[in-house]
Amino acid sequence: MATGKSPVEAATEGLQRHFGHEALRPFQVQAIEAWSQGQDAIVTLSTGAGKSVCFQLPPLIDGRCTLVISPLVSLMQDQVRTLRQRQIPAALFGSGAHDARLSDLAGMYRVAYMCPEFAMSRISELAQLRESICLLAIDEAHCISSWGHEFRPQYKQLGQLRQVLGKPPTMAITATCTAAVREDIRRCLQLINPTEVLGPTNRPNLQLLIRRRTTLEDDLKDTFGLNASRDGIDNTSISSTSSSIVYVPTKARSEEVANWLQSHGVKAAAYHAGLSMQARQERHTAFMLDELQVIVATVAFGMGIDKPSIRRVIHYGGVRSIEHYVQQCGRAGRDGEDAECIAFVRPQDFQETRAHILQDFSRNPDEEYCKRLLALHGELVAFLSDSSQCRRVRLLQHFGDLPGSVPHGQPPRGECILVDGKPCCQWCDVCLLGACKLQQQEGDFTRECQVFLRCVDACGGMTGSTLPCALAAGQNIDRLRAKKLHLHKTFGSGDFRPLAWWKAFVPHLLQAGLLQERPSLLASGRSYAALCLTAAGKAVLQKVSSFKLCPVPHDLAGAGTADALSKVSKAQVEVRSTGLPAKIEASLSAVDCQMQELYRRLSHVRQQWMRRLNIMGEAIISNPILRSLAKIRPASVLAAQHYVPGLPSLMNKDISDLLQALVEEVNKACKEFALPQNVNTQAQKRAGEDLVSPMKKRSEVNPQKPSCRADSLPPSQTVPFASTLQCNESECPTVEARSDEWLALLEM
Repeated sequence: MATGKSPVEAATEGLQRHFGHEALRPFQVQAIEAWSQGQDAIVTLSTGAGKSVCFQLPPLIDGRCTLVISPLVSLMQDQVRTLRQRQIPAALFGSGAHDARLSDLAGMYRVAYMCPEFAMSRISELAQLRESICLLAIDEAHCISSWGHEFRPQYKQLGQLRQVLGKPPTMAITATCTAAVREDIRRCLQLINPTEVLGPTNRPNLQLLIRRRTTLEDDLKDTFGLNASRDGIDNTSISSTSSSIVYVPTKARSEEVANWLQSHGVKAAAYHAGLSMQARQERHTAFMLDELQVIVATVAFGMGIDKPSIRRVIHYGGVRSIEHYVQQCGRAGRDGEDAECIAFVRPQDFQETRAHILQDFSRNPDEEYCKRLLALHGELVAFLSDSSQCRRVRLLQHFGDLPGSVPHGQPPRGECILVDGKPCCQWCDVCLLGACKLQQQEGDFTRECQVFLRCVDACGGMTGSTLPCALAAGQNIDRLRAKKLHLHKTFGSGDFRPLAWWKAFVPHLLQAGLLQERPSLLASGRSYAALCLTAAGKAVLQKVSSFKLCPVPHDLAGAGTADALSKVSKAQVEVRSTGLPAKIEASLSAVDCQMQELYRRLSHVRQQWMRRLNIMGEAIISNPILRSLAKIRPASVLAAQHYVPGLPSLMNKDISDLLQALVEEVNKACKEFALPQNVNTQAQKRAGEDLVSPMKKRSEVNPQKPSCRADSLPPSQTVPFASTLQCNESECPTVEARSDEWLALLEM
């Protein structure tokens, strides 16, 4: 670290040099300050918000290494590749290592990645390297907690790793984390008064749409433009040819949907744990290089992919929890550009997902953990079924956030803002239909609540929801007669509501905490969820309190969940075209249309460059950078480096060649369209400043940079090749990791 520089100032210089951004975001400042003071931190930030920078910058300041633990092998591979392109020495170590040694951590690398299984198997070797590690980063930290949605027992052991490393500053990072999970992380890792860095939960660039699932033909035909000509993959806007991930619950459905898309001319492939490592890697790479448009995947894919320009995520079938939904939607629009998230669901999907959770309980009877998973799934059902209010409301509430407010003017699109006292985001199916602006009526369901709770009590708290629903509705079914419940005084006490209504009512009682599901086993070994009253439910039953809902959910105002899901009309919320949304497209000037065309051409140049060299350059030259190039239209590479935000000062030869090709395409288009160049650059240029490269300017100001130069480090921490501006990839070997156990754990 340069003399006289604060850690934040040094980190900002590293950010400018390697990442091309001018300033740290407030939460990044908070995380880096905590590390610089030797404090632990729990960092909860939405996907795409810049979590990785929080642990990638400290080693550039300190001169030692950040050790990153992650379960996502594909993500680690992508991040290592991107860091090297940014001229930051990085490596991935795993169980497939043959010719690399952990001793290389000492001085050779700034960021070292490994999966938890490998780290725990080499814990004694890592202990000997404790002086070389300046930060321990635990990515996907929610896996530590049994209160979370993806508990992994191996993560529980990471507290032991922290101990043998000498308790270095530890950063636990996650995108989905409730207060209970954060507390469990603190306890399991034995963090000491950790700084809690909480960023906004909402992703305003994501359009959230919920639709009723019917058939593949009806559901996906318009989404992927199967009746239109296909000119290649285009990620410059939400379109039928945009890169997409389709999440499905099973391997069989993954193959089914992928085959159907292929038969209709879409470049698609299945991805699941049943495929070989080689097949998964080939499909991953093809998707990254825009050779595949659609990956149809189980949960094993996507969580670990570093492709910023994914424009669409589709859930086709059941989802386990709100956390899973948010994590998987988070794969879309990580470049900050608009993206859409569509969930196609039907009531049967909820039952299938519950059945899978209970099957897991049969194999591993952990009652408390299964009970929490069932509760999390119940919240998801309520979220998907409620089309009476802005979709983002329940998501914010789940993670302890609240809708904001705007005193004056038009609220920003995608932000959940109170408008006339009602939350509205203008970027979900409910708000696009105007339902969020309707007068919200409060419904008093105390009578229905008491009726149903009495029926649950009559069943003894030992049955699922089917019998209490049938008992309330007065359905004289065999299972009721077998238990003589057709003679009980509660039989038919709720016949003023149809059976479908009572089934839709159950998730709301679960979410309100009046009922809970307890996993149980039959004598045959088959598992089921028993419905029983909570203390709050008994209070309502004894008429101590009432039960009201505001607004009244559509599934309770209508006949049931199926009706609520079918409220959304595809035609009414169709806001995209083959390029920009139709209303915006019609209002564009000729110059705007030419800029959009140039933007697409630049995207095509980058796409062809990536395929030719088999290099993923999208993380360095992102879509926002391409859009800035199309807007500013620099006439030279120096002008681009000087005026285009987001371009790093340090580039390897491949990235420099790509930038040269992009500038040549800009010049060609400007000549063709007679467009002016270096637009608005005079306003950005300081008075009397000559046009020189940013690298030259910064080196003149501070000749000690870059911070990872060998002469800026203590002798014991010298990096063999860091004195050059180029990272020699032959000296940064990627060690292939083959940690497949987590794939099987996450499969249905």
